[in-house]
Amino acid sequence: MRQLVYKKRQSLRNRRKGIAIHEFSEDKDCKTQVRKNFAYKVTRVEQVEGPGERPQIFILKEFNTQTKEEKFTFRVRGDFFLTRDRYVFKVEFCHTLRIGIHWKKNIFSPKKSVTLT
Repeated sequence: MRQLVYKKRQSLRNRRKGIAIHEFSEDKDCKTQVRKNFAYKVTRVEQVEGPGERPQIFILKEFNTQTKEEKFTFRVRGDFFLTRDRYVFKVEFCHTLRIGIHWKKNIFSPKKSVTLT
């Protein structure tokens, strides 16, 4: 069984946009939940503020052997500049990927040797 939910939200007044994709699936071994979120905020600036910072990357991985759950979170935050009609805009973004796996049996992710072959 597989279920997919797509949400799109935007606010022209606040110059924000958000997209969310949620996927739920279940098979004989596990239940899997994948969530992807993309958020953007646009602001007008007078000029580019130098080279800017590099995007920040956050990674978190958890294993819980008692509840047979695995969780993985990957988040990237940053900003970039673009021009349109002689105006400069700063776009701030945040992309998030969350994966949750609940194993029905006492099996966790396969060993590396199995996935490499």
